[in-house]
Amino acid sequence: MMCTVFKNINTYKIFLVSFVSALLIVAVKYVFHDFGWEPIEQSSLHNGVISSATLVIGFLLSATIADYKESERIPSEFAANIEDMYVDAAVIHKTYPKFDLEGFRKQLKKIAYKFEDDTRNASRGMSAKIHALSPYFGEMETAGVPPNFIVKLKQQQLLLLKHRKRVTYIQRIKFIPSANILLKSIVFFVIGLLILTNVDPFYGSLAIIGIISFVLIYMMILIGVISTPFQESGKTRDDVSLFLIDSTADFLKTKK
Repeated sequence: MMCTVFKNINTYKIFLVSFVSALLIVAVKYVFHDFGWEPIEQSSLHNGVISSATLVIGFLLSATIADYKESERIPSEFAANIEDMYVDAAVIHKTYPKFDLEGFRKQLKKIAYKFEDDTRNASRGMSAKIHALSPYFGEMETAGVPPNFIVKLKQQQLLLLKHRKRVTYIQRIKFIPSANILLKSIVFFVIGLLILTNVDPFYGSLAIIGIISFVLIYMMILIGVISTPFQESGKTRDDVSLFLIDSTADFLKTKK
């Protein structure tokens, strides 16, 4: 029961952090207003500042979401590639049975299982497991398999390696680190500006300040989360699902 509650809280982590932060900002704003610590008068420039902040956030979100969308495609392509390699090898084995199809299947299964561990837990070793397919291609050549069949399998092996390298790059490299620093600076600056501005009517504006703060903080955290799309499963609602990889591993497990 407690594990389920904790998992649900973890799932809504971004919302809860943003909501609590917005409440704290509203409380700080109330204290500043009560003590008269609001030296800045409200003007039309405030609209320009908030619009500029929204523009920068929109730019960073659109740029980061491109890598996230690519990350969503990679598991399906990776899984389909593995299944296709096995199906091709199984068909070839019927005509040229002198290579180790069972070993080839087990190696593909290891690659499928290693994908999740390699991405979510930042482990190592999947590249070596992909390269370990090469000896089976040598066996195929010895068994007399036509070169065009082997070339196709080698091209698929290369695609697996490319997907693995691309995922590693997306996981580790932040999109324009200086832009992320700018994003955080703008969010804190806008929130600080709202706290120090004398707004009227106060209570109506207090609610708007809370909403603006919630949106800004939520978007700032969200951009940070989706810039690392393969997070620990269940850590947030936004991590890329790897159920297709698991399905492929199950498919290979049944082909004995």
